[in-house]
Amino acid sequence: MAGHQRPLFVLYGASMTQFSFELGGWGAALADLYQRKADVLLRGFSGWNTRRALELMQEMFPKNLPTQPSLVVVFFGANDAAVPLKSGAGQAVPLQEFKENLKKIALYLKSVELLLILSSPMIQGLSDKTRVILTTAPPIHEEMRDQYCRRIMGERAVGKLDRTNENARKYAAACREAAGETGVGVVDLWTSIQQSSPNWGPECLTDGMHLSAGGSKIMFNELCRVIKEADWVPSLHHESMQGDYPGSHRYDYVHPSMDVEGPTSI
Repeated sequence: MAGHQRPLFVLYGASMTQFSFELGGWGAALADLYQRKADVLLRGFSGWNTRRALELMQEMFPKNLPTQPSLVVVFFGANDAAVPLKSGAGQAVPLQEFKENLKKIALYLKSVELLLILSSPMIQGLSDKTRVILTTAPPIHEEMRDQYCRRIMGERAVGKLDRTNENARKYAAACREAAGETGVGVVDLWTSIQQSSPNWGPECLTDGMHLSAGGSKIMFNELCRVIKEADWVPSLHHESMQGDYPGSHRYDYVHPSMDVEGPTSI
């Protein structure tokens, strides 16, 4: 892209990311916080898991662009942690593969050379100036999830949860491990939401899985905390970044009461 540019923040994930620009969403809040300081680009795809995200890394983040993201927030896991189906269809990804997928995504973004489990040979990573934050999926409120599944699937859903909080716990732990092993930041949303309130399900989730405005607020606050506490140089914390075109200008606002020469016609 030619012309005036700001640091670029990319939000890469599944439905938790796709919906983040809705009213009260964490992505919209981030874009608002970084007005005139960074452009926040939404790349959220409902239904995706880490397999699909990894397959499309080179399409989503081409390595030959002149300007690369300053920050990528990677938010997968809720679909990977779905209850596996006997047919093998669906979104579920085995736990160890999920962890390895996240590590490959993080290392690619960090400009580390690696062999992707694709048809591609050895490829070079994106940029050594790109910072990465992995985000765990939120917890599953099983009662709410059961009610949601019954509402959309009817009696066929009785006794057949598509997500469990125990599985979400395991995948959240794997996400934290992947972040630690690749040296990137991590937002532990699974823990933060459950610590927020005894009534965390109805307060933070819409269907036992996806974030409500309350859940998005926690996600936003935790993301900002991780950015602030990171030892990145330069810092990407909003208070450390200068806004576009600072300083006074002859076209700045002046109230008529302060205009000693009176109104000027244009």
